[in-house]
Amino acid sequence: MFVLHLASFGLVTLLASNLYAASVALYAGTFDPPTRSEERIIRCALGDLELSQECEQVGEEISRVLILVNEDGEQDNLASTRERLLMVKKAFQDYQDRVEVLPSTPAQTAQRFGALLADPSVDQLFHIIGPERLLNLDPVPAGYQSKIIRVRFPLEHETSFQTRTLLHGQLLSGSQEVIARLGLYQTLDEDLAELQKLLFEEGWRTFLTDLTSACPTILTEETCDRVASKWRSVSVVSDDQTRKMERSGFPKKDALVYKPRQSQDRWAEKFAKTAARFLEESDSYERFKQVAEDLVAKRVQGYPYGKLPHLRRVYVHNDFSSVQSLKVITRAVPCSAPDGPYHMDMERYLADRFPRAFARFLTDKLRHSSSLPIELYVHNHSIDDAYAFHRREQFDTFYFLQTRRGQHHRDIHLAVRAEPRAYRVVLTGVRGNNRQANVLCQIHRTGIFAQYRFVQANQAQPLFVLNSQGLSLRLDENDLLLFGFKGNWSRMLAALNWEKTPLVKKGLDIDLFTHPTTKRKLIIARNVYGDDTDIILETFYNKGLRRVVYLGSAGAIADYQIGDVVIPNEFVSRNSDPIPFPDNFAYELWPELSSLLTVHARKKHGWVPTLFDETKDLLLDWRAKSIGAVDIEGLHLARFARSRPDLKMAIFFVISDQTLGETTIEQTNAHRQVIDGSVNKLMALALRKLLEPPQFVFEGTQSHKTPLKNQPAAGIHQKSTAPDRISAAAQME
Repeated sequence: MFVLHLASFGLVTLLASNLYAASVALYAGTFDPPTRSEERIIRCALGDLELSQECEQVGEEISRVLILVNEDGEQDNLASTRERLLMVKKAFQDYQDRVEVLPSTPAQTAQRFGALLADPSVDQLFHIIGPERLLNLDPVPAGYQSKIIRVRFPLEHETSFQTRTLLHGQLLSGSQEVIARLGLYQTLDEDLAELQKLLFEEGWRTFLTDLTSACPTILTEETCDRVASKWRSVSVVSDDQTRKMERSGFPKKDALVYKPRQSQDRWAEKFAKTAARFLEESDSYERFKQVAEDLVAKRVQGYPYGKLPHLRRVYVHNDFSSVQSLKVITRAVPCSAPDGPYHMDMERYLADRFPRAFARFLTDKLRHSSSLPIELYVHNHSIDDAYAFHRREQFDTFYFLQTRRGQHHRDIHLAVRAEPRAYRVVLTGVRGNNRQANVLCQIHRTGIFAQYRFVQANQAQPLFVLNSQGLSLRLDENDLLLFGFKGNWSRMLAALNWEKTPLVKKGLDIDLFTHPTTKRKLIIARNVYGDDTDIILETFYNKGLRRVVYLGSAGAIADYQIGDVVIPNEFVSRNSDPIPFPDNFAYELWPELSSLLTVHARKKHGWVPTLFDETKDLLLDWRAKSIGAVDIEGLHLARFARSRPDLKMAIFFVISDQTLGETTIEQTNAHRQVIDGSVNKLMALALRKLLEPPQFVFEGTQSHKTPLKNQPAAGIHQKSTAPDRISAAAQME
């Protein structure tokens, strides 16, 4: 039986006949994960008729429910705050008009409770008490006793945490969706558990490298040196070692605890918190913590998207009754790019895309294991079809390997067969000529596999699939495609109250933004890799769009600084084939942009299919030929525009690294705030012009035949990098 107990302070009774003008219920918990009992408690407060008559009466008295997710508890949670918030929001998405879900530290929870008590618009405050009592309501502030009603729910059939997270049907349906998608609360086999711990340690070390690079942009060199020594002194310990440490008096502050079954986003949360706590007394603490958090995690389409090496179970939901016939070809692992020497640290570049711990795991298994050889399979389609293919030979357990970089180019999986024990490395979503060349060069340079099996579907995995809004969309010459740095564009447009409409149901993230009054339409697309740009451009060109603004990132060959902007007028391939692009309508912004940033206009621009092509010899030759910067997408953009005279395209590049200079790509995106600063200035100017159509007519470059003098802005010449210049705009968002 579902039972609740009511305890009223003062003479107020819960079941009064009158409706309160505004009554708020407050429920606080950890939700790691949310359980069915917690769901029933909150649903009761919302008046769910299926639970009991008392719940119906309670729901009539409560206007809205505030759910506080404990953000800073003493226990080391398995899921991050972001993930627990997402689980709770998904669980109660049908009640979103009456439910608000917020993260809250214990101090914030007490403050919110006090604010609700003091709010004259709140007639009654219902404190819902469930499995965790995170609020101490005694004593109640004088004068507010009659305002509080405590509702206590005895929980039914509660079990231990481990049991209740695994029992079928014990979790909320909305939470299950998040758990399956993010692979939360999973147990790994012994050999993979050891690999997971090594990935944790590797992630911490590489995070500290990024943080050390970023520190001087926030703090003084002296402070950075001091805290860097403290970061290096932090010991990574396992969960069962913590009690021994406490008994021996080892400072808890000097330890980072590896706990099995924790999510990658929880790792990110712990890494950032561990690094930032040495600066808690500093005025720069909040800014530093934000940079630290940005280095290890981000959000894509509302879900946490990691930047740390991590292994998680993949749950595939598909009907495998009819599996399409797939063509399998065995090939040598190729790399068309010449061997170095390179100016950049190629070993670091590879490790960011193929973790060292994973490479050692595979090498060890190949050298010592008596099981079957580990084979490499490369699929040009999705994980669903790949899973169906491999499960026919009992490889029915798949793990997704999160890597620090390159995640937009392919997905790496480890497929496991239980009996006899065997492994396969399975790459999915390897589509597009440039993308495939880059991935195969990565595999070639690791030296682990000499050959691979290419599993080819009749139709390669699409870059994206339009939804109904995308299919029916029609555009004209007044509309615009804003391509690259989608997160920055989206945040800026949302702040200006533009209406957002998603255009895809699967694949690359693309949205339509509509002006609330003029109904002007802007298409915002994430950056892609190399020749995939043609797919984006062709799709919206066929829908009537005739104007494009591309904003990407590039590596400097000339003596450019991080954050500078390049406006090219010619693209040159590695074979010195030129593609002139004199009608770059980015020149329309050149005069005003030069007053904000350092702009290098009318410049030759280099193009390579992969970063492995950027040998020192090629870059030095290009520098001698006055080629100022290099990227992966530009040549495809210019070629597409030249073949369609009615299409007007503006191409900007923000310098993210210095291919022959001090800051190269393997130093990651530790300083991306400098890049974002330039990007946001450029975007603000472009949007201001876009909102003034009579003054912003893109008619080529006729009005600027004579180059203008650059006017560098103060503070722009700082060091910075992007995570992977070849698709940096996509990965920075």
